[in-house]
Amino acid sequence: MSHQFDNAAVSAHLSHVRIVMVNTTLPANIGSALRAMKTMGLSKLVLVEPKTYPHPDIDALAAGAADLIEQIEIVPTLEEAIKDCHLVFGTSARSRTIPWPLLDARPAAEKSLQAVVQDKQEIAIIFGREDRGLTNEELAMANYHVTIPVNSDYGVLNVAQAIQVICYEMRMAALNFIDKIEDPEATMHVTEQESMHWDEPLVTHAQMEQFYPHIEKMLADIEFMDPQNPRLLPLRLRRLFGRIQLDKMEYHLLRGIFSRVQAMNDGTWKQSTKKSADKENQPDA
Repeated sequence: MSHQFDNAAVSAHLSHVRIVMVNTTLPANIGSALRAMKTMGLSKLVLVEPKTYPHPDIDALAAGAADLIEQIEIVPTLEEAIKDCHLVFGTSARSRTIPWPLLDARPAAEKSLQAVVQDKQEIAIIFGREDRGLTNEELAMANYHVTIPVNSDYGVLNVAQAIQVICYEMRMAALNFIDKIEDPEATMHVTEQESMHWDEPLVTHAQMEQFYPHIEKMLADIEFMDPQNPRLLPLRLRRLFGRIQLDKMEYHLLRGIFSRVQAMNDGTWKQSTKKSADKENQPDA
């Protein structure tokens, strides 16, 4: 591929990537984020309950990116912001109660664009509040945590600066994938994992938010988990299945198993089986 950037192709890939800002306090950060996105070819910004919106500072700091202001989506909850996404990254600068799969910005971008190019997955990158980032509960909604390797002596990044770095890595990952597609020699070096195409669509975040209560209820029903004191089990389940990324067939298979276990546990399965057997054993009229 020539080094003439194919903006249309890059933008098409990056249209599947959304930036999500949670409870942003300073309108200037929203404007700066839009400018950062525009320079790298991203266009989807979702705001979760911004403290102040709209505001003149957004227009002022988003100089040249006014078209993106018109496309901003405002939602009341993080769940709403990512409900149709397949792969979610939560930005985190500090360790948490339970370790989560963690990627630096560059491999996170490469993983995102691989998912976009091969499976048309929808990707979300979540950024937290200026003063305290994302809560543990919000980070638990992500498949992966992503961090920016900064100077350990002064690892301070403004949220808009962090968005700029992530958007840059996303653009470079998109350009690299276009190179692989157009360069036969580069394509020969694609790894087995990169060349694999899945046979079933992956489930969305909204579907997984129905999955987790179901498995927790099933585990409580069979007295494997104490719902009053679940300890870290729900978090570990989220980490496990978020790392796996279920497809729709696996999703329905597991939920069917959960339902059967619950039915067997409360006796309804035995009762229905007995009724079916009795009916089959009845003599013909």
